[in-house]
Amino acid sequence: EKLGTLEKVFPLLNDKFAHVFFVPGNHEFWVREQETKDSLVKFRQVMALCDTYDVMTRPAKVGGDEGVWIVPLFSWYVRPEEGDDSLFTPKSGEADSRDVWSDDYFTKWPRLESSARLVDYFLDLNKSSLSRAFDATVISFSHFLPRRDLIYSTQEEVEAGLSSIDPNPRFNFSRVAGSAKLDKQIRQLGSVIHAYGHQHRNRDRMIDGIQYVSYCLGYPRERENGHVIGVGNTPKLIWDTDTEHGSR
Repeated sequence: EKLGTLEKVFPLLNDKFAHVFFVPGNHEFWVREQETKDSLVKFRQVMALCDTYDVMTRPAKVGGDEGVWIVPLFSWYVRPEEGDDSLFTPKSGEADSRDVWSDDYFTKWPRLESSARLVDYFLDLNKSSLSRAFDATVISFSHFLPRRDLIYSTQEEVEAGLSSIDPNPRFNFSRVAGSAKLDKQIRQLGSVIHAYGHQHRNRDRMIDGIQYVSYCLGYPRERENGHVIGVGNTPKLIWDTDTEHGSR
């Protein structure tokens, strides 16, 4: 959430990796202690830092002529009262989520056009990426979730011990998970793999021809308490240009 932290992290990542791509999540939009006018101003400041440190926020081809296109996708989430593209699913025993969701306290949004939603503002930023042609494999990524079924563990994951307990049974994450419109953009791009974050739960699933990967290291306390399962201390390889094959 702090610009100063990003200024420290981006150079470290550039020293380690040949290319660094980035999209902001909800924490980057937090404006506390009146440090920034509003959350969209903060967004522009974050994007300016990306430009300063050569961190890519637009599609780029990596790995040479036989490489892959990496396509960042901006996004936000849709609450159930905001549209039918919400990923909301009712949860037994949930409390009023507005009492426990930090974004409701730490973001500050300017007035958009009367019919505009935040999610559409950010999804519209992807239109230039959607309209271009790609001459190689496309791997996209977003912060927010594109599908409702990714929120929940499958029976196979439960049996394999990859399903964690719910640390906040009264909080319904699906209210703030993402948007189904994001999945439409992913499929319009022709992505073969889509990586995402936000939920702090790990997934690696093939759904209707696309591999969806979440590999969240989580907070240290989440790893210690067993809330984030199946991760190590290094990044996850999801595509190898030598074999032209994904992590599965």
